[in-house]
Amino acid sequence: MASKQANRQAITLKGSTSLVTEFFKYAVNTILFQREVYPSDDFHMVKKYGQTVLVTQDVALESYLDKILKQVQKWLLLGSVTQLVLAIISKDSRTPLERWVFDIKLVELPVESGEAPPPPKPEAEIQSEIRAILKQIISMVTYLPVINEPTVFNILAYTSESADVPAGEWVDTDPLAIEASKSQQATNTRLAALNALTWSVWTSRGAGLVLAFDGGLILIPMLRNVIRVVRPKVQWLFPADENIWFHRQVAYSMAFWSMVHTTAHYVNFFNVERTQVRKEIALDIHYTQAGGISGHFMLLIMVLMYGTAHSKIRQQCFEAFWYTHHLAFFFMIGIYSHATGCFVRDSTNPDYITTFPFYSTQHCLGYESWRFIIWPGILYFGERVYREIRARKATRLSKVLVHPSGAMELRIVKPSFKYVAGQWLFIQVPEISKFQWHPFTITSAPEDPYVSVHIRQVGDFTRALGDRLGAGPSVVAAMTQAAMKGAEKDEKTGMTRGDFVELDSSNLSLPSVRIDGPYGAPAEDVFNVEVAVLIGAGIGVTPFASILKHIWYRQKRGNLGTLRRVEFFWVCRDAPSFGWFQSLLQEVEAAQADPNFLRINIYLTQKIGEDMLWNIAVNDAGAQYDPLTLLRTRTMFGRPDWMTIYGQMRQAVESGQYIAGSKSQLKTKVGTYFCGPSVLAKAIKEATVHHTNSNVEFSFAKEHF
Repeated sequence: MASKQANRQAITLKGSTSLVTEFFKYAVNTILFQREVYPSDDFHMVKKYGQTVLVTQDVALESYLDKILKQVQKWLLLGSVTQLVLAIISKDSRTPLERWVFDIKLVELPVESGEAPPPPKPEAEIQSEIRAILKQIISMVTYLPVINEPTVFNILAYTSESADVPAGEWVDTDPLAIEASKSQQATNTRLAALNALTWSVWTSRGAGLVLAFDGGLILIPMLRNVIRVVRPKVQWLFPADENIWFHRQVAYSMAFWSMVHTTAHYVNFFNVERTQVRKEIALDIHYTQAGGISGHFMLLIMVLMYGTAHSKIRQQCFEAFWYTHHLAFFFMIGIYSHATGCFVRDSTNPDYITTFPFYSTQHCLGYESWRFIIWPGILYFGERVYREIRARKATRLSKVLVHPSGAMELRIVKPSFKYVAGQWLFIQVPEISKFQWHPFTITSAPEDPYVSVHIRQVGDFTRALGDRLGAGPSVVAAMTQAAMKGAEKDEKTGMTRGDFVELDSSNLSLPSVRIDGPYGAPAEDVFNVEVAVLIGAGIGVTPFASILKHIWYRQKRGNLGTLRRVEFFWVCRDAPSFGWFQSLLQEVEAAQADPNFLRINIYLTQKIGEDMLWNIAVNDAGAQYDPLTLLRTRTMFGRPDWMTIYGQMRQAVESGQYIAGSKSQLKTKVGTYFCGPSVLAKAIKEATVHHTNSNVEFSFAKEHF
C-alpha cells in the first residue's frame, strides 16, 4: 500500500465497485501482455461485454490477481481507495521501469446496510467504456521503448489513513517513482554501479557517440572521385564544391566534442578511484587499458593534424601538413578500436576477446557505432587504392617553360587523362618526394595535345622542383628584370615581357612525374550561364587560362551553349605576374570577332616604381597597346570597387545594353567564378548578393583544393 499519491497522467476507471474492479482486472492483463512481463502464450482471448479481451491462463498469476482484486473491491465498497498503480520493475535491480496509474471514480456511494442497490449500467455503455480503456493502454504502448530485460510487477493502492489493511498481505511502501528525463544510459540496470558517477559518465558517453558519428562523416567530403562523378547531378541539391569547407566544420566539431569527452573521462577516472566502484586507480585506466591508451594516442594525432593544418603553416611547409594529415589512417583505427577499452561495462574488468572488435558486447555496452562509421573509411581506402592505380598509368613530362613571372609551366603527356576546362589535379615528382601529392589547376584546354600546369615557386616543394628543372631563383630573376622595369625589350637578354624560355631538355634530363585526377571545380560550369564573370587574383588566374582557351576553341566551332558574354578580371600585385598569361590573353583578344563578347579588366594593386612610371608616361600616350601588358585593354591601378562594378553590370543588363534581347527574358543569369584569397572572395560575394534581384540573378562560386 502506498502512503502518498504521485501526480501522473492516469487512466480513469469509472463505474460501480464491481465494474471498476473488473475494468482494472482486464487492464492489468492487457498491460502484462503488451509489455511482455509474462509470455504471450500465457494469455488467451475471451469475450466480455461484446469486447475481446486478454486474460491470463497462468494458474498462479490468476490466483494472485483474484486475491488482490478481492481486497481492492472491499476498499472500493468502503470508499477507502482513490488510485491504483501497476508498477513494472526490473527483476534484477528492482528499479521501477514503468508506472501505470489508474484514477478511481465511483458513480455510486458506498452501500449502507438496508439500502437497495442502484440500477445496473446499460451494457452498451459498459462496452464503450472498456473499449476506451483498452484503446488508451494500447496507444500508450506504441510510444514506449521495448523492455529488454526480465521484469516483475507490483500493484499499489492509494488508500485513506483509516483503511483496514490485511496484515502480511499489504505493506506500506514508497510510490516506486520513476525519475523523468533519463536516457537508457541512466536507467540501464546493468550500469547501476557506473551510473553512480552520474553526469560525468553520461556526458562522456554522449560526447563519444557524437565523435563516432563525426568520425564517419569527416571522410565523406574527401571522396573526391565520388564527388566528381555526382557533382553535375546533385549541384542543385547541395554545394558539392564546398566539400573542403564541410570537412573543416566537421573537424571543428570533433575538436569541441573531444574536449568534452576527454574532460568528462578525466572526471570519471578520478571518481572511479575516489568511490572505488571498481577496484582500480585512475593511472591504470589511463595507461594500462586499451581505452585510455587509444584515447591519448588519438589526442596526440589530433594535436599534430590540427596544428599543421593552419593556412600559414600549410603554405610555408606543405610537407608537414601532408604527412601529419596521413596520420588520419591511424586515427581512424583508433576510433574503430577505442571501444576495446570497454569503460562502459557491467563487469569489474574489461572483457576482451581474440576476434574483432576485440571486446565482448555481452559486458561492454553500447559500443557498436563502429559498424556504421567504418563504411566511409572502407570507401575512402578503396578510393585511395584506385587513385594509386590510376596515377601509375604512363605519364611523360614533355616540356618545361619558364615565364617572366617566375611561374614554371609543365606540359605533361598522358593519353589516359581526360578532363574538362576548369578542373584540377594532383602532381607527384618521385625524385623530390615519393609520397607527397600537390594540387594544381589545369591550365591547358581539353583540345590541347598535352596537360599543363603553372607552378609558382613559393614553398619547399616548388622551390626544390625549380632547382631540379634548372629554373631556380637566378634564372627567374634574370627573366623578370625587364618586366620590373616596364621595358618592352631588355637589351641584355633580348626578351620582351611576354616571352617565355623553354628549358633545353638535351642538357638536362626531365624528372618523371605522376598525376592524379582530374577533380571538379565550379569554373567548369561557365557554359551554363549567359554571362560569365571570371575573377583571378595573382596565380589564382590559373583555372581561367584553361577556361579562356576552351572558350576560344568553342568560339571557333560556334558552340558556346548559353554563354553570351565573358567578363575577365585579373588582379595582380606587380607587373611581372602578367608575364606568363600575357601571350594567351593576346591570342584570345586578337581572335575576337565580336569585341563585346570578351572584355578583359586588369588591375595592378602594387605601388609602381620610377622606371615603370617613366615607361608608362612615354609609351602610353597615343599607343595602341597598353605598355604594361601589351594588350589593347588598358591596365587600371588600385583595387577594384566590386559594389560599383556589379551595380553597373546590373543596370546595363536591365537596360538591354549589355546583352541583346535581355529585356525579353524573365531573368538573366550571371555566374561569378573566383580563384584567390578568402578576403577578396568575401567582398565579391557580398556584391553578388547585394545586386541580385528579380531581373538579374548573380551567383558566386570559389575554387577550392
